[in-house]
Amino acid sequence: MKKLISLLLVLLMICSALPLTVSVYAATDDAVTQPATETPTDEESSPETTVVTEQAEPIKPTEQPEPTKPTEQPETTEPTEEPSTAPTETESTEPTTVFTEPTSTQPTKPVKITPKPVKNLKVISVTTSAVKLKWNASADATKYIIYRAAEKSNGKYGDYKKYKTLSKSQKTFKDKGLSAGRAYKYKIYAYRIKDGYTTHSKGTAVAALTKLDAVKKIVLKNKNVDSITVKWTAVKNAGKYIIYRSDEKSNGTYGAYKAIKTVKNDVKTYLDTKLAAGRIYKYKIIAQRKKSGITVQSKGTAIKGMTALKTPNKFVLKKVTSTAIKVAWSKVGMANRYELYRDGVKITTTDSTSYSDYNISTGQNYTYKVRALRVYKGKNHYGGFISLTAATAVNNVGGITVKSYNRHGLFTWQEISGASGYDVYVKNAKGKWIYKGNTTIGAYLTGRLKLGKTYKYAFKAYKLVGGTKIYSKAKTAKVRVSDGAYGRTVSGTWVEVCTETQTMTMYVNNKAYITTPVVTGNYGPQGTTHGYHNVISRKSPARLRGSYNGHSWDVNVSYWLGFTSDGQGIHDATWRGAFGGNIYKGNGSNGCVNTPISAVSKIYAKAYLGMPVIVY
Repeated sequence: MKKLISLLLVLLMICSALPLTVSVYAATDDAVTQPATETPTDEESSPETTVVTEQAEPIKPTEQPEPTKPTEQPETTEPTEEPSTAPTETESTEPTTVFTEPTSTQPTKPVKITPKPVKNLKVISVTTSAVKLKWNASADATKYIIYRAAEKSNGKYGDYKKYKTLSKSQKTFKDKGLSAGRAYKYKIYAYRIKDGYTTHSKGTAVAALTKLDAVKKIVLKNKNVDSITVKWTAVKNAGKYIIYRSDEKSNGTYGAYKAIKTVKNDVKTYLDTKLAAGRIYKYKIIAQRKKSGITVQSKGTAIKGMTALKTPNKFVLKKVTSTAIKVAWSKVGMANRYELYRDGVKITTTDSTSYSDYNISTGQNYTYKVRALRVYKGKNHYGGFISLTAATAVNNVGGITVKSYNRHGLFTWQEISGASGYDVYVKNAKGKWIYKGNTTIGAYLTGRLKLGKTYKYAFKAYKLVGGTKIYSKAKTAKVRVSDGAYGRTVSGTWVEVCTETQTMTMYVNNKAYITTPVVTGNYGPQGTTHGYHNVISRKSPARLRGSYNGHSWDVNVSYWLGFTSDGQGIHDATWRGAFGGNIYKGNGSNGCVNTPISAVSKIYAKAYLGMPVIVY
C-alpha cells in the first residue's frame, strides 16, 4: 500500500510540471519579436492541468539573441533607438497537489516591425527656387521624416535638421522658397508607429543644387569694325560664365550658337575680336556652377548687335565739267545705302556707289564726303566718312587772238574767272598733241618757229584743287609764222620784250641766251611802248630821276639800258619781290622794264649801244 501511494505522488508531480514548461516557451517567443522600444508587462498565469502524462525532464527555455539596433544614426537631431531587454518568465518548480482542468492558451504579443529604408531616392526636377524629390515607398512605413542640411555662405554644409514629416502615401516632396544656385542635402527616414512600437529605417540621402538665376543686363559696347565688347551683371553663386555666339551669314540667316569663351565668376566683361565689319552677331551668356558632383546652369540670356561698317577706302572724281561733278567710291560690305554730303549738307542717300552733282556753279570749290549705312532694328548704322575736295571746271578758253612776231606765235585771250592756269599743247607732224607748258595769265608766246609754217595749238583752262587740275574743254587756234617785227627783221644779238606774257628774252648769235620774267609799264597809258627800238644809253650804275602824271622818282640802279627818248629802259629793280604774271596790271613800272638783277646783269654784259629791242 505504501508503494502504491508513493507511485501516485510521483505521477502527480510530473503532471504538475508539464503546464509550467509550456508557459516558459511562450514567454521566450515573445522576447524574440518584441520591439526594442517596448517593455510589456506579464499578464499570463500558469495554467493548471488535469492531464497526467509520463514523467519527463523539464525542457529549459532557449536563450534568444538581443534585438539589433539600426546601424545608421541620423546626424545631430536625427532619431535614435534604445534597445530594451526582452522580459523573461520565472519558472515555478513547486509541484501542486491540486488537480484542476487546464485553462485556454494566452494570446501572442504583436511582432515589432522595422520598415525598410527608402529606395531610389532622386531629384526629379530643379528650378531656381525649388527642388522636387521622388522615392519608392518603404514597406510597412506609416510616415516619412525629411531632414535637410543647407549650404552655408562659406560653401560648407550645415547640420542636418528635421525639416518635414510626410504621410505614408507620399512618394514625392517639393521643397520651395530656396535660394538660386545653392546646394542642399536631404535624408529621408521611413517611420513605423504601430502596435505600440515606434521604429524607423536607416536614412537615405541625396544632394541637390538649385538652378542659377539668368544673367541680367547684358549690353554691347565699343562696336568697332572688327570687335564688340560684351558686358553683364554678376549672378549670385555662379561659378563661371559661358559665352556663346551666333554669326550672321551673307544671306542674312544665322549659324548655330557656339561657345567662344568661358570666364571665371569674377569676370563681367569680354572683348570679342576678329569679327567682320557690318555683321550682326548674337550673344548668349549662361551662368554655371558645380558642387557635390552636380552641375547646374542658368537659362541663356541673349542679345544681338552689329559691328561698325567700314569706311569706303576710295573716293575719286570721275568727271568734272563747268556745270557738274561726278564722284565715285568703293563698295562697303553689308551696307544697304550710302549718304553723300556736299559742304556739310546731305545731298543724297543712294544705293549706288557713284553720284553726279548738277546743282553747282562753274569754277567753284566743293568738299564732298560719303559714308556707308545699314538699316538694323529700324535704325541707321553708319560707317566712317571719307572726304574729297573737288571743283567744277572753269569755262573754256575763248576769244583767242593770234599774232606772229619775229617767228613767234603770240596767243592771247580773256582770262577765265576762277582759273588757276592754262595748259598749252601743240599738234606735231604726226598729228599728236604734245604738252608745251602752262601759263597763269591769258597769253602764251611760243618759241621761234619755222618761217612760213602753220602750227595748231590747244589751250585748256584748269582749276587746281588739292593738287589736282580740273580742266575745261580744250580750245584750239592756229598761227602762221612770219618773220620780223613792225616791218623789220633782226639777226645776231637782240632783246624781245612781250608785255602780254611779261617775259623778256635775249638772243645771242640768233639763239636764245636768257629768258626772264619782268614787270613792264603799268597797264594802260603808262605801259611800255610797243615797237622796234634800239639801246640808246648803257650805264652801270645809274641814277634814275623823273616824273609822270604827278608821280616822281629818284632811284639808283646797278644796270641801265635805255631804249626810248622819253626815258624807258631796262634796269634792275631790287625793291620788287616778284616779277612776271599780272603784276603790271596795277603795280607796273613807269614804263621801264623792271628785271631781276641776276638776269639783267647777264643781259647788260652782252648788250651794246644800238642793239635792237623789240617790244610787242
